[in-house]
Amino acid sequence: MRMKYLIGLDIGTSSIKAVLMTTEGEVVKTARGGFTYTILDGGGIEIGANDFASVCLAAIKELAQSADGEICGVCAASASGNLLVLDKNNQPATPIYNWQDKRTTTEATDVLGDVDMDAFYRQNGWPFLPHSFPLSLLCYLKVHKPEVLKNCGKVCMSTEYLYYLLTGKWGITTSAGTTFYLMEQQTGKYVPELLEKLGISEDKVPPVMPCCSVLGGVLPEMEELCGLPAGTPIVLGTFDHPSAARGVGVLKEGEVLLSCGTSWVGFAPIEDRNKAADAGVLIDPFLSPQGGPWGTMVSVASVSEQLQRYVHRYIDDSDKAYSVLSSLAAKSTPGAGGLTLRPNEEPDDKKVEGYSKEDIARAIMEGTVALLQDKLDSIRKMGIDLTAAVMVGGPSVDPMWHKLIADICGISVRVLHGAHAGSVGAAMMAGIGIGLFKDEVDANRVFNK
Repeated sequence: MRMKYLIGLDIGTSSIKAVLMTTEGEVVKTARGGFTYTILDGGGIEIGANDFASVCLAAIKELAQSADGEICGVCAASASGNLLVLDKNNQPATPIYNWQDKRTTTEATDVLGDVDMDAFYRQNGWPFLPHSFPLSLLCYLKVHKPEVLKNCGKVCMSTEYLYYLLTGKWGITTSAGTTFYLMEQQTGKYVPELLEKLGISEDKVPPVMPCCSVLGGVLPEMEELCGLPAGTPIVLGTFDHPSAARGVGVLKEGEVLLSCGTSWVGFAPIEDRNKAADAGVLIDPFLSPQGGPWGTMVSVASVSEQLQRYVHRYIDDSDKAYSVLSSLAAKSTPGAGGLTLRPNEEPDDKKVEGYSKEDIARAIMEGTVALLQDKLDSIRKMGIDLTAAVMVGGPSVDPMWHKLIADICGISVRVLHGAHAGSVGAAMMAGIGIGLFKDEVDANRVFNK
């Protein structure tokens, strides 16, 4: 019998990770590609739309060429928030502005004026940031390049542009669209007040569609570029962390996904959206459209960079630094001989004087986990009894991290899919979209059996 496959994409800030999976849940091949950004004076961070697309299409093609059977569907999850404006011929009128772009100063305040930001947060699910993400950058364009918005054909984000190239059609989900900052999560409708202030009509933004919708089939002219046969179904996905939660089966309240990358993010299902909104945390629609839980996210921002600073200063600065850290920490005892370190603080050489390298290593790891514990406690304060965690990302390969998180945070920890949880979740959504699986529970029954 001819083998059948799914492709899942996880489009991150710096790279794309992709998996080719059988419809029975076996990962056959993985692919990865990196994005190269231009850093400008004044805080600008951008990449050419065609350069971005080429990296994504190359990853898809690499997987497609490894399939010895039918590819039944493709879906992308993404850490988006990367703005792109197209002209009336749907050609790029701007570069893709990365979500971290900081060229905006007072423009967002000037354009948005009297918008009630507390009400805005409760609509959108993410607190507004006046110096980054698409809404602030649209305000920047409104002030400095008004002709770009006035003459645009479409205002979108990078992942939706990739979908458009593949299918010739536009669509966006409320999860992926949260970082667009232009829509209401609960209704799935764009906010007229915001569009009016920007001078953008609703036909200039992608229509909102349910998660796992089949947007369309691959265009014949895209076959050579992406390696997929014309007509291959392309399915709309979500933000990256809710995709990873789907991929590892974190689907109900009491469970938490620990995604450990550049930042360490805790993603926890929550039944009552108002609890998350009252706490002011990031909210994702997650499974709510089907009557399931919402998702809430907390983050230890930039912790990998902070951790690296400590490790290279006190432990080792070779390419084996983290394995050295772990092996040394294992030789110390809980509490690191009384030494307390927090990687988010500036290193203090006097603080570590007199301590062994083993104790310093343990204190670094325990201090990192303590920062995570603070964030998990903020979830618990919403009334969620966290009992089980699934860890993904680079540090998940090291059992020492599992042990410390379990001991310090008081939670059971297991590891699944490592760095590819987001792309596995996207493959699941592709399977749901084409009718292979009934829902996420059904997909997990097959993929994670």
